[in-house]
Amino acid sequence: MTPPKLIIFDWDGTLADTTQPIIDTMRRSFAECGFPPPEAERVRSLIGYSLPEIIRALLEMPSEAAVADIARTYSAHYLNPNNRNMTLFPDAPPCLDKLKAQGFRLAVATGKGRAGLDNAISQTATGGYWLATACAGEYPSKPSPEMVFGLCGELGLDPKEALVVGDTAHDLHMAANAGAAAVGVATGAHSREQLLGAPHLAVLDGLSELPGFLARHYA
Repeated sequence: MTPPKLIIFDWDGTLADTTQPIIDTMRRSFAECGFPPPEAERVRSLIGYSLPEIIRALLEMPSEAAVADIARTYSAHYLNPNNRNMTLFPDAPPCLDKLKAQGFRLAVATGKGRAGLDNAISQTATGGYWLATACAGEYPSKPSPEMVFGLCGELGLDPKEALVVGDTAHDLHMAANAGAAAVGVATGAHSREQLLGAPHLAVLDGLSELPGFLARHYA
């Protein structure tokens, strides 16, 4: 079996321990804009979609004005330079180092906007890992396959040569919709059971298991 040439990582809940900050910021933003704060588990279930899509799903009667207002409030809080809310999982850097040393090409596909991802990469000093990145706003929201298509097109690869790694069923369905393989990591927004219900090669406990899994699976 031929190993992938490109590994596409989701960001929130996969590389970075950001699930709770996202939930807290979303609830705060709704309240500040005069709307009832959504239930935490409802927010959790939607993480992985683009910010406007999450807000539309959470509003009982969404209007574009309300969506835009909440999105601006959320972004102002989340992108505040004094808000150091971007912490990588401890096993993320060693995993990325191993994969890069083994010759895998690495990329990111995230529901964050471009400003959010650029801020996250800057805070975590991970810019040297990524050959390409794809964000919400530049592509349709997951589980659309367009982010995978865009990244593969940019790097001259077929989607079948890519592997997606993510913490939500949205990531795994995005991969399947693109014809790519996928591995789930039970470290973020969705439970192991939710990940097992989506297309996957494996569901791992964390990124520390990924290099070993790839070595075994593609031996």
